[in-house]
Amino acid sequence: MQRIWRTRLITILALLVVVGLPACSFVESPPDELLAKNDHVALAAWYQEEAVRLHQKADEMNQMVKIYQRDPERGERMMPHGSRKVDFVQQCKILAAAYISAAREAETLATFHRDMMP
Repeated sequence: MQRIWRTRLITILALLVVVGLPACSFVESPPDELLAKNDHVALAAWYQEEAVRLHQKADEMNQMVKIYQRDPERGERMMPHGSRKVDFVQQCKILAAAYISAAREAETLATFHRDMMP
């Protein structure tokens, strides 16, 4: 019985890492000087700009979805490693979702820093 719970716990933790880390890795780190000054005004603005950048990346991925849906072989022609095994539409959707998740995280951080303003 303990082995089953341990396996379930490991599986849950692995899922959290797989889902959570990609979003975090898309959000850039703010400049060190802003962190050192503890400048919440500048940090809020920086994270808001980062959220805008990430939303733009998600929009780019969604545009690519439309392109690949109109011309499914485009990915095979454009990529030297293009393969029929790769579903470019699905990959772009996954990346768009990851960028949106990261943008939300950046927006949350911007809100956090706005709330910390004097």
